[in-house]
Order: sequence, then structure tokens, then C-alpha cells
Amino acid sequence: MKNSAILILAGAGALGIVTLHTSCSKADATASAGEEAAPKNGAKFKEGEGLSLTDEMKKSIALQVADVGEEKVASAITVSLSAMKPHEATGWLSPQHAAQVHPGVEVKLQSEDNGSVVDGTVQRVEQTPIGALGDREVTITTTQPLPLGGRLQATFHARAGEPAPAIPRSALLKTAEGTFVYAVNGTFYIRTPVKTGAMNSDLVEIKDGLYSGDQIVTTPVMSLWLAELQVLRGGKACTCGH
Repeated sequence: MKNSAILILAGAGALGIVTLHTSCSKADATASAGEEAAPKNGAKFKEGEGLSLTDEMKKSIALQVADVGEEKVASAITVSLSAMKPHEATGWLSPQHAAQVHPGVEVKLQSEDNGSVVDGTVQRVEQTPIGALGDREVTITTTQPLPLGGRLQATFHARAGEPAPAIPRSALLKTAEGTFVYAVNGTFYIRTPVKTGAMNSDLVEIKDGLYSGDQIVTTPVMSLWLAELQVLRGGKACTCGH
């Protein structure tokens, strides 16, 4: 018995819809054998190779690729703070971010309520007993009074390091399984785990998993992830009594 499943891929301003016709027994067999599994009119997956799309599907989701270059990436760290004293606000930094923020650094605090901005200075960064998973508490003082209980945003700009492989932030895929990119592998796109470093609104430093000159998908990585999930796991949602 054959079943139909609808795969919806959301791209940059485009929507691709693929109807997948699979036999439950055939889908289970190919999945267990680790072989190519997919319809010819949409996405298909091959173990060890990755995901492949037809030219029509690439166009419908506005697929874009780019070479990995080397850049000096300066981290932009945004932290939410609470003003518990008239001239003092506190928040939490991860151990990685705390290593880049030091007492004496000047920062601008923006109110989440009305958007007003005041100047502040990092007073201290310290580990406290209530910090979760090693988080550090950052304390920022101001000369201007702060509304008690008010919520603020502080953005720290760390100094850029040495040139390293870097990718557009849009190319990064974060899932419950980890952090990935889709690397170009011939006619396939293979989901590749990466270790990230410095990050800002535009770029992400890659510490492991990619080399300068590699090609990666810059957009839409979420559509590729949904396609991969549909091809690999969609066959189990059938009504064959399995």
C-alpha cells in the first residue's frame, strides 16, 4: 500500500511543496539498508553523501552557497540586565563570554521598556554560588539613575582575534543534536558538525569542522534540515500497522 506525505520547504520568500509517495515496506527497507531513499521529484538522501535536491526545488527555496573565507571576527555579546539599585545593574555571562569581559570596560545600556540609553562601566565579573553551569555575574555601574527593577540590554564588543575560517550567521544550524552547517559535497549537501568561536550579528568563527575554501549553504539551512528529517523519518509515520 502506498501513502503520500507532503514536504513543505520554507525558503527566502519562496515556498516549495513536494509530494512524497512511498511504500511503507520499501521505506523501511531502504532506511535499514542505509541506501538512497527519496522520491525523484524532490529531496533524496544517501548515506555518507548527504541530501540532494532537484534543480526545481533549489530554485523554489532560493538555495544559495558560498565559499568559506578567513576573517577576523569580533564577538558581540548581548546580555540582559536587571537594575536592582539606582546606579547598578547585574546580569549573567557564560564562562566563554565572561573571559572576554573585564572590569573597566565601558558599555551602553538600553532600556527594554522605553529604549533610552545610558552609559555604564563594568565594575566586576565574578563567580557566585547561584551561577548556573559556571555562569559569572556581571555588575555594571552608571552615573545616571536607573529605574529600579527595570530591564536593560548591554552589548559588549570584544576585540577580534586572528583571521580564521568564518561563515555568515545565516549558514549556522542549531538543533537539539548540536551545531551544524550544510557543506557542499558534489551534488549533495551534507550536514556537518562544527565548533564555533567568536560570533556577531553577521559572522561566525569556525574553530573546527570547516576549512577555508570549503563551500557551504548560506540559506535556507532550515529548509534542508526539514527535508532531511522528512526523508529519513517520514516513512515511520505511515498507517501500515507498524
